Amino acid sequence: MKANPRIPVDIPSDLNEVVLRGIEQGKQVAAHRRRVKRAVTRSMCSFVLAAGLLVGGIHLSPAFAAAVENVPILGQLVQIFGRNQPVIEGGVGANSGKAAVTMERDGDTEQIRLDFGQADASLYRAEFASYPKTITITLPGTASVEVLSEITRAQDTSQYIKSVYEVPIGMPETTVLQLELESDADVQVEEYRDPGSLVIRLLPTEIQMDTIYSVRTLSVSGQALQALTEQYAGQETRILQDGSGNFFVELAQYDTREAAEDAVSGELIVEERTGNNVPVCFETMEQYQNSEFLNEYNQLLLTSAAAEPVLAFVEAHITGANSEEQDILLSGLYGFLQDTDEDLDWSRVASIYQAAQQEIPAYVQQHLN
Repeated sequence: MKANPRIPVDIPSDLNEVVLRGIEQGKQVAAHRRRVKRAVTRSMCSFVLAAGLLVGGIHLSPAFAAAVENVPILGQLVQIFGRNQPVIEGGVGANSGKAAVTMERDGDTEQIRLDFGQADASLYRAEFASYPKTITITLPGTASVEVLSEITRAQDTSQYIKSVYEVPIGMPETTVLQLELESDADVQVEEYRDPGSLVIRLLPTEIQMDTIYSVRTLSVSGQALQALTEQYAGQETRILQDGSGNFFVELAQYDTREAAEDAVSGELIVEERTGNNVPVCFETMEQYQNSEFLNEYNQLLLTSAAAEPVLAFVEAHITGANSEEQDILLSGLYGFLQDTDEDLDWSRVASIYQAAQQEIPAYVQQHLN
């Protein structure tokens, strides 16, 4: 094989110096890049840390929130509370002693805004409870709350709110506002300043249809509510409005009727409620007892496979029932017997109608004949 001819190359006399100079320039470029990277990283960490301190300070300290009031976006937010938090408190002393309630809606989110007409929100204590879901806001130092007319109009189209009303507790310079929900919602409360306000956001959530047993008082008018609440001073209670616009005091809720009945004493009663059902108006113990036996009758009609238990129940109650209750008893009996194929003693059925001084229906007459 023939060898390749060598190609002459001129080697500069200062080669070592050129190489050393290139290495030094490379080190300087690399060092500059590292400094830039460290500076950017430090800036990002500082921003995250500062943002965390700002948000944490606002969550934990109203005073800290006031100190950063000029920071964009976060300046007016004082506190934001967890969803469905049972009890929250905040605010400062009231100046005007008045507040106004408005409502806003954005898709599936609705909010009630309580404006205090001053730089900071007035003192408040908000309590969240269920069955039915309510948000009760106590405002020491606020003499009155104006529920603006737009609230009433908005309730007609609201998917959450059943009513917004002032609870007549009769305490001077203190107002209690209650929001009762028609449908389930998650509750998120936020406090703002400049201007001072409290925002209650209602957000979509899963519908709860659990049944509870409420230990409560009989219903009274707004004028008699203060005297009723004084009987239970010092106890954990909730004031609720019934379906007739009267009020009562709820002392506790239980998962079973047996547990609730064990806790009842005096004039207290047990009311069964499911989901956000509106509480029933019971102004007298007689009304309550009548309702209880009608509920028992309804359960009997739903669960009984034979006519005998139904007939025995109606016979036991028909003579002592008032005309409205007699109509309910006989209507239930009529519907039940229309669906039965049993061989009954129809003269016994006829005697029930006679005891109620009611005309014997044609279907009973047919069987008698």
